[in-house]
Amino acid sequence: MKRWCASVILVALLCACGEREAPPPSMTDTPDAAAVAAALDSDVKALGQLGPAQRRAAEAEFGARLRRDLEACRGTRYENQPVYMLAQWLMVHGGDEGPPEALRLLDRLDILPHPAFRNAGRSLRVEALLRLGRTGDARVVATTLDREVPEFAALRRVAFHEQVGLPAPALPGLAVGGGPADDGQGLVLVCFLQLTDPGSEALVTSLRKALPVSGARLIAAVNGGDMLSAAAASAAWGCEVRWLRQDDPAYAAWRVFGLPCSVLLGPGPQRVIVAVDPRLSDLARLGPAQPAAP
Repeated sequence: MKRWCASVILVALLCACGEREAPPPSMTDTPDAAAVAAALDSDVKALGQLGPAQRRAAEAEFGARLRRDLEACRGTRYENQPVYMLAQWLMVHGGDEGPPEALRLLDRLDILPHPAFRNAGRSLRVEALLRLGRTGDARVVATTLDREVPEFAALRRVAFHEQVGLPAPALPGLAVGGGPADDGQGLVLVCFLQLTDPGSEALVTSLRKALPVSGARLIAAVNGGDMLSAAAASAAWGCEVRWLRQDDPAYAAWRVFGLPCSVLLGPGPQRVIVAVDPRLSDLARLGPAQPAAP
């Protein structure tokens, strides 16, 4: 359930320290391509200044712009940026075809002579492979990436996905508002969030809209702020909230590698992890859960 986020794009920009046959990779510098790249930098930074709702709407429409910019920059030293950003956009907005198309773009990024976004692209490749269920291939890429650029923590992302099918740890954190004791019935979606992130409430709202058909129970596991703030969030968000300390051992038990992230649990006295970071569209298609076996 990955979301297109302007802050992520800006981090990618800092990392920079096809409809027709792609031209040969080149370090050619043209004024037109330079102007396109400069405008893209400026507009991405402007996205980060929008409110959450405006930003989500603008990001959803940004793919067409990225495709145009890529065409304008093909065969120049500025090609890396739109290639990477379009691949990232596809991972969020491209549906089932997003990961395969993103991988094709990342193949192109790998052969471009300019190094910009190359390591960020390798990290995105890990994510795309995981989305396609190619966990073994993702681990191979992540192992090399972690050895060369440990800051990406790519193996932690892989480990998060590798827990699918394993028994779930105990529910994380301290209950501060809403929600019954866990009786093993129905599905449970545990969403790990930063309480102070302005986008957390919007994410919870999206999840609540996606879950009604399945009857799944939503638990927001938050850190940041204090327990009183978490209790207030439970009332405002309309869901169960559990509060975790910054160094809570639950993060290691659930293999959380970054926020936000989510884990879907199946029914039963011993719940099993059935998916990690499920997309909103997948959650919306879930039918009513079967009762847990006695």
